[in-house]
Amino acid sequence: MKKRLFCLLFLSVIFIQCDQKSTSITGIENPKGTQNVAYFWGKVALEATALDTEHFSPRPTITSRYLGLIFTSIFDAWAVYDAAATPVYLENKYLDKGSLRDKEIAISYAAYYSLKEYYYRDSIYFKNKMQSLGLDPDIKSFKKNSPESIGYEAAKSVISARKEDGSNQYGTHDKSSVPYADYTDYSPVNSQDVNTDINRWQPKYFTKKKNG
Repeated sequence: MKKRLFCLLFLSVIFIQCDQKSTSITGIENPKGTQNVAYFWGKVALEATALDTEHFSPRPTITSRYLGLIFTSIFDAWAVYDAAATPVYLENKYLDKGSLRDKEIAISYAAYYSLKEYYYRDSIYFKNKMQSLGLDPDIKSFKKNSPESIGYEAAKSVISARKEDGSNQYGTHDKSSVPYADYTDYSPVNSQDVNTDINRWQPKYFTKKKNG
């Protein structure tokens, strides 16, 4: 009798743990705040920004663009599962079903592929972060409308839509082939010290660390 009772208790614990795992990829039921997977990827993105700044010293406008596009892909992946939300770039996608786990997986793959695009130097770091969540960063094929495919498509749709947005991210608009090089000969109305028109952009001081 005692042996049977012990077995029942043991199985109950296993079922509870499995149920929690099916609820969230973190194994935490109803994760909030810092336990939320969106927060997790936000932290990864900020760390990637710090690493990118250390190695490439990009101008602040480049960094803000990267972060904006990364989180747009995350939003688009999540929006697929919400009837009241409209993805920014991911078209013709809406699923009326989706668990918390599905949403977490979708935004994780969206974050992973967009981070790899914009912070390409640290792809191994992002791969390790995916694996820490129990997700496969080397997946080769996606089942239609699976959370993995939604995340992948969300990232790729943002990357594709903004590839030729005029920012010259790939250096294709300038003969020098230098990414983000100014090919427009733009001259700001405001100077770094004097703002004569508050409705126009004002350049900021930017010091680039010299190598050596």
